[in-house]
This record gives sequence, C-alpha cells and structure tokens, in this order.
Amino acid sequence: MRPDKRVYFILTAAFCLLLFGCAKQEKKLHFVLLSKSLSNPYWYQAEDGMKEAAARLGVHAELLGPVQAADVTAQVNILESLIAKRVDGIAVSPNDPDGITPVINRAMDTGIPVLTFDSDAPKSKRICYIGTNNYQAGREAGKVMIKFLQGKGNYAIMTGGLGALNLNERIRGFRDEIKEQNVAVREANILACDEDTDKALIQMEDLTRSLPDLNAWFVTGCWATIAPKNALLNSLNNRRDMVLVAFDTVEEELRLVKDGVVQALIGQRPADMGRLCIEALYDIAVNKKMPGKDAFDTGVDVVTAENVDQFLATVKKM
Repeated sequence: MRPDKRVYFILTAAFCLLLFGCAKQEKKLHFVLLSKSLSNPYWYQAEDGMKEAAARLGVHAELLGPVQAADVTAQVNILESLIAKRVDGIAVSPNDPDGITPVINRAMDTGIPVLTFDSDAPKSKRICYIGTNNYQAGREAGKVMIKFLQGKGNYAIMTGGLGALNLNERIRGFRDEIKEQNVAVREANILACDEDTDKALIQMEDLTRSLPDLNAWFVTGCWATIAPKNALLNSLNNRRDMVLVAFDTVEEELRLVKDGVVQALIGQRPADMGRLCIEALYDIAVNKKMPGKDAFDTGVDVVTAENVDQFLATVKKM
C-alpha cells in the first residue's frame, strides 16, 4: 500500500472508531414502567416521577401498559416484547401476580432487572417491591369508614381485578380493621369493574338501587371517583348521604371531596414510586448496587374535607 493510501486508511479507520465510540456513548439506558393500564390518570402521576428521575440521571424511560382494561394477557405480551428488545430494566405493576410471574422470571433469567411497583408479585424472582403497604392502607380506609358511618351501616366494595394482589390486600386490611373494631358495620357485596370507570358506575348504580339499606362504598382504586360529579351522583341514586371512601388523589377525586360527594381518599404516592423505580434500576445497571431491602413502603395520605385544599394547592394539573 502506498504511503498516502496507508495514511488515508489509518485516518478513515480512526474516524470510524471515533464515530462508533460517540454513538456508543450516546446510547442511553432504556428503562420501562409497565402499568396495569393506561386508562387511569393515577399512572400518569407515576410517570411524572419517572420522567424527573430519568432527566436527572440521563436515561431514557417510558410508561407502557394495556390501553384500556387491566388486561393480564396484554401486560404479559408487552413484557415479552420488552425482553425481546433487551431493555435495561423494567418496573411492573402486575394485574395478576401468578399470571405474570413466569415472564418476570424469564426477564430476570435473561439478565434484565425487574422490580415491581404499586402491586407485587412476591413469588417471582423480582428484585424488590416499591410502593404502598396495601394492607395497612386498607386499615386506614377502614378507620375512616367507621368514622363517617359513626360505627353503624352497610357498605359494598368496588374493586378492579379480582386477581390484583394490591387490591386484595387493601380489602383484607379494610375488613380486618372493621372486624377488630367490633362495630355494627356490615358488608353487603363486592363487585369488580376491571378498572373500567363506565363499568364501575353501572355496577354501583344497579347495586345501590337494589339495596335501599346500602349507605357506603369502599372503592379500592379511583375508577368510579374520577367520573364527572353528576355521573357519580347518578350511580349513587343521587344519595348525598352515601359515604364514599376511595383510593388515590388525582385532581378529579380531590374536587369531589371538596364538593362533599366523596368523604375520604387514601392517597398513595405514585410520583415517588416512579422516581424510586428509575433510581433503583439505574443503581443496578450503572453502579452495580442492589436495593438494600425486599420492599420499600412509599406511605399514604388520608384526605378529607379538612385537608383537601392542601392537596388541591399542590396537585399537578392533568
């Protein structure tokens, strides 16, 4: 090879290596929060925390989930596609812990770290759980229900999916609190809306009309209580004496508390969940540091008419 061509080859090779190195450096870590569905504004609060941490740490993060109902099969399919894409880390809120455990284990076996948040899959190989202590949160809901019913009444439960561990833990805590307080508060029925607001309202209306003695609802999520005020009141047969205790603190719910339609909310801290998930996945991928605990409790807030203005002042507009 002539000297001028040799120099050209060396310079060209060096330039290609430089470009390759820059491209490699610019490739960001890719983390995913996999929610139960994308039809609930609660998940966008988790996304806020996710985005804040991702921007601060210089990683790419996105929120994914089934488009409508809390669909176990759809969630499994999304997780399978993330394994195929070889993302750098996943935090998932399982619709059904048993249904999603095998694919969580498969992701872990391929070297993709998996956390659970909001809802757990404790029998899986997931690294840790980040979210609410749902049993204790259910007990808080039981306390406020007893307070507003003044120790006497008949309630029904509206839940999302019957297989969701977090919702079942809330129900267990709620029931235990009422049982241990030994009050005249009785359970009339339990219904599941599959995290669909329209379905929740129809079911609530049918049961409220059929049970005249029903005077309270415990809603384990926010599906019914993110509905417009008039739609929710219609589902309660326009009973302004009906006691509603629900979960989460999205803006629509806070305004219903302000209007006196909902008596109490058990607020989780989804933004903290999203932030902590990204921080934990980053530590695992970059710092090779595993979480120090099996579960991280993000806490709850009890919101009533007494303190709702405080939450309305700080809530981020959707």
